[in-house]
Parts: sequence; structure tokens; C-alpha cells
Amino acid sequence: MKAHVGIAALAAAAALLSSSRAEAIEPRGLGNKGQLILSADRLVPFFSFTRSSVTQNDRGVDVTDSQTGAGLSLLLGRNIGHYEAFGQPINVHNIPRVAFDFTIIDRLTLGAAIAFGFGLGGSRENERRDLPPVETDAPTATALGIAPRVGYILGFSDLFGLWLRGGFGIYSVSAQTETVENNGLRKVSLTDTQFSIDLDPQFVLVPVEHFFFHFGPLVNIPVGGSRSVETSIGAQSVTVSNDIAVFHFGISAGLGGYIDL
Repeated sequence: MKAHVGIAALAAAAALLSSSRAEAIEPRGLGNKGQLILSADRLVPFFSFTRSSVTQNDRGVDVTDSQTGAGLSLLLGRNIGHYEAFGQPINVHNIPRVAFDFTIIDRLTLGAAIAFGFGLGGSRENERRDLPPVETDAPTATALGIAPRVGYILGFSDLFGLWLRGGFGIYSVSAQTETVENNGLRKVSLTDTQFSIDLDPQFVLVPVEHFFFHFGPLVNIPVGGSRSVETSIGAQSVTVSNDIAVFHFGISAGLGGYIDL
């Protein structure tokens, strides 16, 4: 329900603002019809709050395990929190993303943001004097996401404006760990699939034409998701699937540029 209210509010705001477009000011031309806007979002996550919950069925009873965490950071690509514990996927909502938007009419934008992060692999060696060394793969994590969105640019002056943005996000995050146990090599592979409503209103500062900075709040509201955990020891393997929901609120900054096509 909250997700639908957020999208309805964004659409209502865009309709209201478009009705008074003759009085609006465009910050150095940003938002003119026929522009391609390229931006790097969430480069600096000043503040991040995350609440994640996993629901599993225990003998016919749904059991939900929830965690919350918050963090502050400066000049860091992502904010480290509870969701990035050993063996857990990274928080995809804090990953910097590349976005492409197009102004279909003055101030109204359509586009999408793409988030990606890849673990390049590595190794870990366990050595004892009485045994030969054992080498395993180091923990790895991978995250991918795409978030189509609609936006509306409202100018306050030649220098300053507000870019209202909102859309729907689809994310896949995974992690894998290996440990050596008495009965063999234990591998744990974890994969999350998340769906969310993404609200991302940003203040824009346009110091010169074709270049801008942006700063503001962002909210990721979960509307569904699943977690799959596969544990294997030797030839034996067990897979468990549960529901997952990740709510995220943050304040972030980025930059971008625009060209007239």
C-alpha cells in the first residue's frame, strides 16, 4: 500500500508541476525537450539505514528474522552495514549506479538506472604444521540491478532545481563462501532476488551548462523477494528457499551531464 501511495504522489506532483510549466525556470537548460541526461548516482552515501527480514517456514509456522542497521560515510562508494556481514550479499541499494534519462517533453524524463558490482575472485589458504596447506576460494559477492524510472525537473533558479524521480527496481545479489571442515569442503551459495519501489527525489546544482551535481534522499520499498541458500559438503547438497524483504532509506550524492540531441 505504501508503495502505491508513493507512486501516486509522484505522479500527482508531476501533473501539478506540468500545469504551471510556463512559470517554471530551467536551471541552465537542464530539462529541455530532447535531452539525454547521463548521471552517476549514489556515489557518496552520506547516510544509510537498512532493515532486512527473512521469513522461513518452521514446521508449519512462519518465522521472521529481522535486522536493522545504519551508517554514515564520506567519499566512499558504498556504506557498510549489517547486510554485508561475512557470507552475506552486499547491500545493493548502496552500490553506485549509472543512469540514462531522456526528456520526452520539457522537464519530463524517462530512463533507467543500472547497478552492478562483481567479485573478481581470490583464494584463501589454511596451513597447519602437521598437514599440507589447504587452499579454498575467498568469499565473493556479485550484485546486478536495473531500475526503470520516470522523473520531473523543477527549476528554482538558473543554478538550482529539484529532480523528482521514481520507479521500479529489480535486483539480484549473491555471495559464496568456502570453509574446510572435518568432513570435507563446505560451500555455501546464497542468492537474493529483490523487487522494490524506488523513490529518489534529488536537488540539482548546475554550476555550468551541461554539468550538474545532485544530492538528496532515497527510499527503496520492498514489494517482494526471495532468498536461496545452497549448502554442499562433498557430494551432498541441500537448498533452502525463503522470502526476503529489504527496506532502505538514505541520503546520497552524485553527478551528471546532459546533451541536446
